[in-house]
Amino acid sequence: MAKEKMSLEKKTKLIYSGELMLFAILFLVLATLEILHVIGKRHIMLVIFNWVTIFGGTWMLVDFFWVLFSKKRRKKNSLLDKALLIPLGIYLITFDIICFCNAPIVDAEDNFRRLMMGIAFYYIGAIYLFQSIYHYFVPVPSLVQAIEDAYKAEQEEMEKERLAALKEQEINKDEAVDAEVEVKQEDKKDL
Repeated sequence: MAKEKMSLEKKTKLIYSGELMLFAILFLVLATLEILHVIGKRHIMLVIFNWVTIFGGTWMLVDFFWVLFSKKRRKKNSLLDKALLIPLGIYLITFDIICFCNAPIVDAEDNFRRLMMGIAFYYIGAIYLFQSIYHYFVPVPSLVQAIEDAYKAEQEEMEKERLAALKEQEINKDEAVDAEVEVKQEDKKDL
């Protein structure tokens, strides 16, 4: 009984969904570790986190509108993925502004900060978890395009192999005909 080969499309979707699932697990673990005060105790790391997330949150909003208004980018990206990041972008920008203002709610032990960072990580993990399942059934447009390109390249390679095999057959036929002609000529000489 021969094993069936998995199609390129299915392999690609499984790999992509698997990557998203790994990111989901990573962010869910990070969120849990953050809320339990296992990681993120250094103040400088919290400040770096605030700067990175304020730019990241801004990028999430800009990227959504860029995909929304650009037909070229919409062909390559999932609008749903970008829309899921809008609440996170607004959340991060608001959170970072509160942290930068040193609001009284941000206490010395950074419990508020840890809780808010944990919530953001849980949300990101939930988004990746959703995307890992959703994009297995509804692939991202750029992934679909990559699969189509791979199929075209595979078809072109098969066509080249087929033409090479045909040429080889023609060469073999020509050699066989030449050999047959030589044998007939030798037979004529022998007579």
